[in-house]
Amino acid sequence: ACVGDIHRVLSASREGRAQVDGAPVQPGDIAVLVRSHKEAARIQQALAAVGIPAVAAGKQSLFSSAEAHEVRLLLLALLQPADEGRLRAALSTVLLGEDAAAIAAMEHEGDRQRAHQERLLQWRERWQRGGVLALLSDLAAEQAERLLALVDGERRLTNYLQLGEQLQEASNRSIGLHGLLDWLQTRMAHADESDETQLLRLESDARRVQIITLHKSKGLEYPLVYLPFVGIATNAPDTSNHRTVHDGAQRVLHWKIDKDDPQWKAVGQQVSAEEEAETARLLYVGLTRAEHALWITGGALTGLASSRLGPMLQDMAALGAHADIHIIDGGPHGLPPRLPAEREQALPPVRAVQRVVPHDWWVYSFTQLAHADGGQDTSAAATEEKGGASDEPAQVDVEAEPAVVDTPAEVFDPRFAGSRFGNVLHAALENVDFAAWGHWQAGEAAPDGQGAVIAKALRDDGYVEEDIADGVSLLTGLIGQTLTVTLPEGGALHSLAMGTYSAEIEFHFAMQATTVPALLRVLHVHGVVRDRHGFGLRRQLEGLMTGKIDLTYVRDGRWYVLDYKSNRLPDYAPSQLEAAMQHSEYDLQALIYTVALHRWLRFRIGAGYDYARDFGGIRYLFCRGLDASRTPSPGLYAHRFA
Repeated sequence: ACVGDIHRVLSASREGRAQVDGAPVQPGDIAVLVRSHKEAARIQQALAAVGIPAVAAGKQSLFSSAEAHEVRLLLLALLQPADEGRLRAALSTVLLGEDAAAIAAMEHEGDRQRAHQERLLQWRERWQRGGVLALLSDLAAEQAERLLALVDGERRLTNYLQLGEQLQEASNRSIGLHGLLDWLQTRMAHADESDETQLLRLESDARRVQIITLHKSKGLEYPLVYLPFVGIATNAPDTSNHRTVHDGAQRVLHWKIDKDDPQWKAVGQQVSAEEEAETARLLYVGLTRAEHALWITGGALTGLASSRLGPMLQDMAALGAHADIHIIDGGPHGLPPRLPAEREQALPPVRAVQRVVPHDWWVYSFTQLAHADGGQDTSAAATEEKGGASDEPAQVDVEAEPAVVDTPAEVFDPRFAGSRFGNVLHAALENVDFAAWGHWQAGEAAPDGQGAVIAKALRDDGYVEEDIADGVSLLTGLIGQTLTVTLPEGGALHSLAMGTYSAEIEFHFAMQATTVPALLRVLHVHGVVRDRHGFGLRRQLEGLMTGKIDLTYVRDGRWYVLDYKSNRLPDYAPSQLEAAMQHSEYDLQALIYTVALHRWLRFRIGAGYDYARDFGGIRYLFCRGLDASRTPSPGLYAHRFA
């Protein structure tokens, strides 16, 4: 009856006989208010059967939907592509849409089964290359014509894509396919409709009948409102063995010990009274949502006489005599014919693109530029730094005259070498307490509490427990020397006061369009990257330069940039350091860091900032070569750009 009347109104609207405020009634002007998601689903399906688009806005967890179970079956099949049972289960989902006959035929038709397994392998590769959202988007696009022909096809497609987004976000934590499946199954087991992040996304609300629960409709208004279910009683017999009521101060739980217990009966009466009061409140909400017209179902309905609506409809003669009330006698005569789809208005022609999009605009980093050579394009390089030691080469082989220094050769341990160990060193230096190392001497253990910080850095990067003690011992020496070595401006890092230094400052600064040859000419004049003749295949650099500075600090009013290096060099005399800086192009990195801090200071301090007076320079500490007992220490490179 509800659907029939909505069909009548919309049909009249198309003929110009039903208007709201002078405009034809649109599906979006109509709201059907219901009490439960089950009622909402019934109304939506009935409307869809006669071609009326509707959207159901209610509380339901995405992870309790049928689509979540289908995606789980797909992930299970991707995990074991050779498992025929998992393949068939995935093919039977609405998403993939194979019917029972086609799945049964796989038993005898080897080519058909091989074809499906090849598709599964292709989907697995698509997931590995593009992620789970890319895979589900491809499948949704491939199956869209079939899915949209279903009564709830748009709802299903929306759920598939929303699941894809949630899974993609989870996969960004590098949990792999097994971890992704575990994550989804955990969310399904703990589906919570009260969790805002789990609520279903509306498939669309443009030009659609709104189906909404009475609870959610509070405070809203709609031009036309339908209340098809308010006259049907919902008070089923109470078979519960416990009840929760409010005693005026707090919620109290009561258990059913004996059915004749007077206290249990009293609690039951209180619960019934509260439910009746809530039903009355919801009926009031429903009756007051309409701006222009309200449609209510009465008649031979279960429990109408005992419902809150019943007494209001007792005197039908008096109601029918009212000028604003119209009573429709007789029940519905089957569903009306399907409402023809409205023709879409002609789309305007696509505008021609006039603007030229700059193809050279990019987000650059030192690591990306340093790895670019004449045969590579910098756009293929990652702009995200992988860790503190991402800019350190596996092994530096520099050409410089070795100096004769009285430093014992470091014993090479492959466990504590390479960029992985460099990342641990950076993480430890980022988190230790500088001041705690003020009295540390070479050969001593880490100060109180600092050993745990170092051990955590090792564990976080995947070092096994049997290597932790050796790693802590080695790192204690490197960190102790780094924090106690005397810097060129005087003092050591451990003596910096809190608030005068900051670790891992991330920066982005803009680069104006500049041709690579012109940039290199300037750099070569100042002795920077003298052996470089290009940056990949790009002819000009334009966009943003990004990076992270290991340490920025201020001493005696001057600002400094400091970078830790875990590189292993033949020795750490000044000539070797100079050669290493040029070989690994750290001179370019130092210049980038200088420009970043210079621009930041110019922005924050303004006219009071003077580079010559306020900028102290850059400090590169090659931690393996530092010796705090010597001044100047080997392994310490200092420079200041003109």
